[in-house]
Amino acid sequence: MTVDVADQSLSTSTLNLSFSGLRLAKPEDIALEPGQALNIQFNRPGNFKVPARVVHVGESHVGLKLHRVRLTDNDIDNLVQAAPLSQRARVYFRRAAWKGSRRAGVLGANTLLRPLLLKWVRPSFLFAVYGSARDVQTYYTPTMEKLLPNTIIGGVIRNRGRRGLLVASKYLESELAQDSDKVREYIGHLRRDFPDVTCIALVGRLPNFTMKAGIPIEPPLVDGSMGTRYMIWEAVRKMKEMTPYQHEQGITVLGGAGRIGNMVCEDLLDLFPKVYGFDPRYQEEQRLDRGQGTIIRTADRARLADHRLFVALTHHGDVIRDLVDALPPGALIADDTHPCISLEVRELLESHRIQTQKIVLTHHLFSMWPRMPAWNNRDIPGCLVEALVLLEHGEADLNHFPAFRQTARRLGFQGRLVEPLDE
Repeated sequence: MTVDVADQSLSTSTLNLSFSGLRLAKPEDIALEPGQALNIQFNRPGNFKVPARVVHVGESHVGLKLHRVRLTDNDIDNLVQAAPLSQRARVYFRRAAWKGSRRAGVLGANTLLRPLLLKWVRPSFLFAVYGSARDVQTYYTPTMEKLLPNTIIGGVIRNRGRRGLLVASKYLESELAQDSDKVREYIGHLRRDFPDVTCIALVGRLPNFTMKAGIPIEPPLVDGSMGTRYMIWEAVRKMKEMTPYQHEQGITVLGGAGRIGNMVCEDLLDLFPKVYGFDPRYQEEQRLDRGQGTIIRTADRARLADHRLFVALTHHGDVIRDLVDALPPGALIADDTHPCISLEVRELLESHRIQTQKIVLTHHLFSMWPRMPAWNNRDIPGCLVEALVLLEHGEADLNHFPAFRQTARRLGFQGRLVEPLDE
């Protein structure tokens, strides 16, 4: 391939590539800096060019992010086929080895090694999650599933001096949403399999499923709403500080009628004089004056053009696809959906000049191994943070958001917006 930068054309080769970026062998005799713009030309096949920006410079490689463009599945396939047979074979075996080792790790950690793992970790908390069909296929096969226990250990979590486990259900999100008996079975197994944990943080929609099943959310169960609200508030505060949006006077919460969305609308009045809660479940538009600002509850798609900042809290990220034509160009969506907005829908949004970023929390003493799908291993889901705060500060006020916010910040949890991972 050829790199055009600073009136120079330099030949190099790719070391790795994805839909939105690539890693190159570092060209000699030129100094590249993060943020620098350049054009790259793939000499085979087709001699096509794409714009990119430098995001990382190492001793022997350069990391690039494509600028306002993404490679398609067809582009990737053509580039792979253009590579020498030996390289294609190496990539194939490396991928197969990675998938096989991950599945072997899950099987071993939940069968022969499970007692030793539990003895070593001595978990003080759990992060109880569910997955989609795609997630499940990543970690085990239908044959393996027959050998796995009802609560599947999927990762080890460290926060400060405490350790916990990410534990998944065999049931998919769709099954838990439709069948309360399966929810009761999952929660029952969590309590029986891990009787000594202090907190069980429930991911995403699991608190809703749990309450629908008639199970009270009381210790050790933690619904995570305060942590999610804190994460969103922190991320929105940073959105407001971005140069293009410093003068925005309002924000829209997509999914504002939900359990979390309704509370988030109230929270964001600390940052904006006007907050729209958009949700198709609203039968008529309501205007709620709260003294420091106004909440407008609406299902009117025309209202989506009033502001350029959005928080996505819909039950599924790709619901946003149906709203693309109503969103204003230049908009920024902060995504906290589970599953999150897919690459396909993000590409559609980008074609309408709408940017998407993922909301996360971080703490320099937190890590999760292996990472969750679509998450970095040092990024913390908001629904886990409430449990982590309670473990450090058992008297944290879960009934007063400003007080909880102050406690979480004092403990070092920081919200931020990151680029979504291309899984």
